[in-house]
Amino acid sequence: MNKIILFFFSILLFTSCKKEQPKDSQLSPDEAKALAKEAYIFAYPMLMGYRALYLSVIDKKSPGYRSGLNEITHDRRPADDTRKDVVSMNADTPYSMFVLDLRSEPMVFSVPAVKDRYYVFQFVDLFTHNFAYVGTRTTGTEAGDYLFVGPDYKGDIPQGKFKKIFHVESQLVTGIGRTQLLSSKDISNVVKIQDQYKLSSMSKFLDNAAPAAAPEIKWVTLNPKDLEDVNFIKYLNVYLSLVQPFNKEDAEDIARFEKIGIKPRADFNSSQFSDEIVKAIQDGVQEGIAAIKEKAAHISEQKNGWNMMDPFGNREFYKKDRLLRSAAVMVGIYGNDKIEAFYPVAYVDKEGQTLNGKNNKYKLHFSKDEIPPAKYFWSITMYDKSADGTGGYLIKNPINRFLINSTSEGLVYDKDGGLTIYIQNQKPEKAQESNWLPAPAEEFYLMARIYGPKESALNGTWAPPAIEKVN
Repeated sequence: MNKIILFFFSILLFTSCKKEQPKDSQLSPDEAKALAKEAYIFAYPMLMGYRALYLSVIDKKSPGYRSGLNEITHDRRPADDTRKDVVSMNADTPYSMFVLDLRSEPMVFSVPAVKDRYYVFQFVDLFTHNFAYVGTRTTGTEAGDYLFVGPDYKGDIPQGKFKKIFHVESQLVTGIGRTQLLSSKDISNVVKIQDQYKLSSMSKFLDNAAPAAAPEIKWVTLNPKDLEDVNFIKYLNVYLSLVQPFNKEDAEDIARFEKIGIKPRADFNSSQFSDEIVKAIQDGVQEGIAAIKEKAAHISEQKNGWNMMDPFGNREFYKKDRLLRSAAVMVGIYGNDKIEAFYPVAYVDKEGQTLNGKNNKYKLHFSKDEIPPAKYFWSITMYDKSADGTGGYLIKNPINRFLINSTSEGLVYDKDGGLTIYIQNQKPEKAQESNWLPAPAEEFYLMARIYGPKESALNGTWAPPAIEKVN
């Protein structure tokens, strides 16, 4: 009898110690690698959006934390070198920002009349599509109330109450506002306008009973390193649950991605796959990253060493070009459509050499006819490449100047109306100081911003002049 008990105990011990068979018996390494590359390129904008949103509205310990969902916050000064929220951050205007949660009911965004300056609110879904605009160019200078409706809302929407109704394909929406700052002494006027931007639920706006609150979103704690390996799937699965029903353009591909663990709300653990398949997924992710970087480096037509950027838009704009969408996010997440703001970017000088302030000095000369053709205003902003080797952040410098724009005080123009900007690490000679844009002692890039580009900028007949190395 003891021998029989011992036999069954040994069988039990063996089966309990035996590793669970991986769930990839029908998945080859080559297929896993190809799926991972395709899925990562699809997911990259969402991953970078997750990172930005998590740091700004979820993690209260984050230096970039602003508020919870459905709360509007305002910068009371333009961004500086301490801001690492997103790459290529605008430093022209103080931001206003919020994230709408549309799961329980629609939300109302209200603006005052803004007639003495340019302003814009850009609305971005979880795919990073710019699906709506409110502001000077699109909705005018009058006051208005705008309604945002989530993808699965089934309730009634009253007519005649709102200036415009926007239907969104994701449950969360990022709203990014820019209110023009006319000078360093103008900030109090900007603050007065900012304080009149308002958010409210539709029920509160209509003085109706509020619906039941939506459940808490099960956020995955952010580890930035996870976004560049097999664990990206954990974050993507959270976001996929917030973009249902899937757009017909994506549904079939998302279904195929299930083979490597991608599924709305699903918990992901790489141990469900064999080591061989995990390695294949990792390799696919790395190939995806390399493809995005390559596209980002050649994202648009180049003129005079400037990439004439036009990579931002709504879903229809991309025509399912997911690599372009990802490269756009790598270069500068949350960029505006070209018709709203045009963003030429320079990584090289006139000779095609990478811009580097360690041993080089440069100048950028605009003749009178080359001054950026903007209906509202323009700027030239300096960035390092510290984020990922392609995109980066504003750079600490001794004069706290991160850009030169059309409203910069003290600029000295040529007698004929031209303008020369001096780009170097060390302070230039006295006569050039007023037009000095400090550069880091390392590689950098410049981004031009043209708010309200005129036709010559839109049709490609205008381009910034080349950046010249000064001997």
